[in-house]
Parts: sequence; structure tokens; C-alpha cells
Amino acid sequence: MSGASSQWLSTTVQAVRDLMLKRLQSEVEMALEELQGQTALLERENARYAEFFEFAPDAYVITDPGGVVREVNEAAAELFRAARADLLGRPISDFVAAEDRVAFLSKAVGLMLAGAPRKLTLQARLEPQHGAALACQFAVRAIPLRKSGAAGLCWLIRPG
Repeated sequence: MSGASSQWLSTTVQAVRDLMLKRLQSEVEMALEELQGQTALLERENARYAEFFEFAPDAYVITDPGGVVREVNEAAAELFRAARADLLGRPISDFVAAEDRVAFLSKAVGLMLAGAPRKLTLQARLEPQHGAALACQFAVRAIPLRKSGAAGLCWLIRPG
């Protein structure tokens, strides 16, 4: 190979390399912009969900599969007459009247064992942290995992 053709080949390879790098950089920048847009959208949707959950007119409680409280909205804190910090990390059954607790737990456990995201409605007396017990209707549905079991329980609690 002559020196001129070797130089030509080297120049061509370098030009192709530079073009490919510019194109790759442009594609990476576009992908990054798209990811940033998706992140902003997810942040807005998350804030919207949090707002709906927080300001819902009914009491909502999210528990782990064992019934331990992970999230409560403002209406639930008001119904339980307790600060959120006093509710989080405690079993929801702690707030059910002792006379109703066995039936309450057996139905809730039955829902978990059923493995289906079906809805269960039950009546029990809620014993708020302060004040008299009140009759409530508990509607609960398992939050399903993709493959099997439940990720937790979603509770809607209404007096009455």
C-alpha cells in the first residue's frame, strides 16, 4: 500500500469515526432529554397521586401484607384521632375494639390467603387513640404483586 492510499484510508476512517461520534452524541442527548421529560411527568403524576390520597374525603390506610400501617391520609388521622406518627408502624388491628378483633383479623387474613385482589367489606368498631369507639365499615382490597401474593392492603374506612 502506498503512502498516499494509506493516508487516504486513515483520513477516511477518522472522518467516519468523527461522524459516528457526533451522531452517537446527538442520539444520547435526545435520549437524555426524553428521560428528563419522563422524569418530570412521573414526578407530576406522583405529586398528583399524593395530593389525591392526602386530601380524599374518606379515610385511607395502606398496610403491608401483615396489616402494619405504612401510609395514612389526613382523613384517617382525623378518624383515628391520632397523629400520623402514632399510627405508622402499628398493626391496624390495634385500633379495632377487642371484641371485634378476632373476626376482623380472620377475615383480613382470609383475604390475604385467597391470593386474589378481591374486595372485602367488614364491620368493626374502631377505637381511636382518644375518645369513644365508633362503628365503622372497612372496605379492603389486596394490592397484588405481579407474580403472586400481595404487596399490601388498601383500606377505606367509613364511620357507620
